[in-house]
Amino acid sequence: MTRYTVTLTQRPLTWLERLWYRRLRMTPLLSTSAPTRGQWIRHLPQSWTWIHRRHAHKRGLYWLPCILCGRHSGGHQWGDSIPDPTHTGPVQMAIGICPACSRAGRGWRVPHPLEAVLDQLADEHEHGHDDWHTDCVRCLAHDTAIRDAFSRYKET
Repeated sequence: MTRYTVTLTQRPLTWLERLWYRRLRMTPLLSTSAPTRGQWIRHLPQSWTWIHRRHAHKRGLYWLPCILCGRHSGGHQWGDSIPDPTHTGPVQMAIGICPACSRAGRGWRVPHPLEAVLDQLADEHEHGHDDWHTDCVRCLAHDTAIRDAFSRYKET
């Protein structure tokens, strides 16, 4: 059996970090580890999209539209998630959503409003093969039903 040891060095916040937390109206931490490059971007307001977009492109992170609302956000920004309807394995997979949808409470909840619909669609999709095929009429119908479920959820 391999044994691993992890050592974390904690330090008190600097006065600049405490001021930044106060400006964001967040309770400052009692101590923190040394900041790594790129962590500072998470503390900037989400409305400064040009900075977030530039950071995502520079670091090779994605900059894609949210599946629920269509707002663009980066791989360093997502805060909440929704169930992934395309994954049918024993392990539950998720799709990240934008900060605005996360704040609006549209993320993963137990039970999630989409979960029952997606489970029903997955049961109806059983027709002989697990993989999605572009030439299979049933797979295309299943894909259309999933897109319809997401568009109805977007409207709520």
